[in-house]
Amino acid sequence: MEATKPHKRKGRLPKIEVVDLFCGIGGLSYGMKSKGFKILTGFDLDWTCQYAYETNNKAKFVYKDIRDVQKEDIVPLYSKKAIKVLAGCAPCQPFSSYAFKNKNKDENKYNLLYEFGRLVKEVRPDIVTMENVPAIASFKLQSVLGDFIQTLEAEKYKVFFQVVYSLSIAKKVEKKEYVKRCKECP
Repeated sequence: MEATKPHKRKGRLPKIEVVDLFCGIGGLSYGMKSKGFKILTGFDLDWTCQYAYETNNKAKFVYKDIRDVQKEDIVPLYSKKAIKVLAGCAPCQPFSSYAFKNKNKDENKYNLLYEFGRLVKEVRPDIVTMENVPAIASFKLQSVLGDFIQTLEAEKYKVFFQVVYSLSIAKKVEKKEYVKRCKECP
């Protein structure tokens, strides 16, 4: 693996701004916000997520089908000198272990990652991040993850992916959250 070069810019680093596709209630946005990223907007087709998304992330929620989202909906949101991040958690239901038991796949859901790829090509963000379930790598009807990676590589992005077992992370988070709650107790 190629070594990462240190940032050579003197002074303050540019802001990191995020647009979140398939944002849901905003778990990915919230994690990025907690690390100092500026969350600009989240796009999702489930209007019931709007209140939680906007409340937790202090960012605008756009109720819109990803197939109807265009470059013009996203590019003007970013500041000129910001590091632009396009994030997305395409629906995982078609790739989940439950879905493997179900023979009738909803093509409209597993094809949504291709829409994410389309927007990457149109928007040209500095960074692309995507999260999904591990089974997306072995989805047999179509090489959805492989095709997404090929799209990124064709656009000259360096691609890194791995399966992260979040149970160990969840235990740490649970422990920190427990301590936080106890501090608030009288």
